[in-house]
Amino acid sequence: MPKAEMSDIVCSIARTLDAIGERWTPLILRDLFVGLTRFEDLRRDLGIASNVLAARLETLRAHGIVETRAYQSNPVRHEYLLTDRGRDLYPVLTMLIAWGDTWLAGPEGPPAVVVHDECGKATAGVVVCRECGAPMSADNVRFHQGPGGHRGPGTMLVGDRMAPTVS
Repeated sequence: MPKAEMSDIVCSIARTLDAIGERWTPLILRDLFVGLTRFEDLRRDLGIASNVLAARLETLRAHGIVETRAYQSNPVRHEYLLTDRGRDLYPVLTMLIAWGDTWLAGPEGPPAVVVHDECGKATAGVVVCRECGAPMSADNVRFHQGPGGHRGPGTMLVGDRMAPTVS
């Protein structure tokens, strides 16, 4: 049975999950950010079945997150490169890493460390307000209904919990 599309749900999270919500996809994106771009390298690194990898890469391509470029002509082989839309997923992955490092890392510590090129220091993803730069958390934000928000499948009750639209 094919999975249900979530793109009909009036929710940016649901729509994002249609593009990147499959189990292997965040790991494929991680590998692409690290610099693995060839199908066989991705397959070997992840230990993923070829058909599953091909399907996940096709979904990423269909959503404009990766593009392909031929690197060999006989036989034709392509590498997978992140688009601007794909590179914009970087904060999502860093937040998953930060959460996993905080709550799921083994006793020896996190399996990888993110180092900021400009200062040379190990760092982690944080969420800050793009307007004032202050840290954001579940305790200091409220959701308001946006201009595209309305009741529908997947949002029948949540809209009632949101503050009125900000003008």
